[in-house]
Amino acid sequence: MPRVVLVTPPRRDGTVDDAILAAACIAKADCLYKVGGAQAVAALAFGTSAIPAVDKVAGPGSIWVNAAKRQVFGYCGIDMFAGPSEVAIIADDIGIPEYIAADMLSQAEHDALSSSVLVTVSERIAMEVTDCLAKQLESLPKRETARASLNQYGAVLLVNDLQAAVDAVNRIAPEHLEICTRSPLSLVDGILNAGAVFLGNYSPEPLGDYLAGPSHTLPTSGTGRFGSPLGVYDFVRRSSLIQYDREALLKVAGDVETLALAEGLSAHAVSARIRTEPGPGMAEEKRKEEKR
Repeated sequence: MPRVVLVTPPRRDGTVDDAILAAACIAKADCLYKVGGAQAVAALAFGTSAIPAVDKVAGPGSIWVNAAKRQVFGYCGIDMFAGPSEVAIIADDIGIPEYIAADMLSQAEHDALSSSVLVTVSERIAMEVTDCLAKQLESLPKRETARASLNQYGAVLLVNDLQAAVDAVNRIAPEHLEICTRSPLSLVDGILNAGAVFLGNYSPEPLGDYLAGPSHTLPTSGTGRFGSPLGVYDFVRRSSLIQYDREALLKVAGDVETLALAEGLSAHAVSARIRTEPGPGMAEEKRKEEKR
């Protein structure tokens, strides 16, 4: 039977936060273990005396969690390497500097490794957002973390036109992308690499985190070039069903044999050819015909 396991680091007093317990209940988790970090990934992948092994490990985490997921991949499945958090914002002159700065800080406060990048065609917006970042940073409880993030991985890029902005974002392949322009929808078709896209000044990234409904586990660190958000499809396995009768096989057996021999796999060729020659198969077909 399918089994859903949730792991989470306990609080200092050994309890689990009520919000996490509620989320586990809503998600219909079968069991919850009070363990986190790389050790939780190892426990899920290999099993312990208390925690049975699972088939797939999913969910974001620290750099240590991602390193652990890399190590266990193959022993079990994983979803992706999610984190550190990222936001890129495309803005023209209708962007609102205060909003843009707030959204950049919403990612910067996650982690010193988080990335917040503004790509704009407006020099005024670039200057005003820079000023707003400095002002808003001072009142932020996690300002030291956010400051370190902005100093290392924050940027304000001034480009010639919106096409150049789109090109830059596709190279970054951000986890979150906000488009704060006159016509954000007109740029969407050009966005090839982004985990989640937020359109307009009133679609902030935290809306997607908490309420709008899309996945909050998104490809980061450029993996949006080939990856997609975590979804139900990550927990669905697909199989192929192939059924030919002898008549159908006779039509293609020669092609199978040709391709097999081209690969130097003679037993593969025999597997197809033997079914076209007189022998047990023909006797079986004859018995079936007589029954009809």
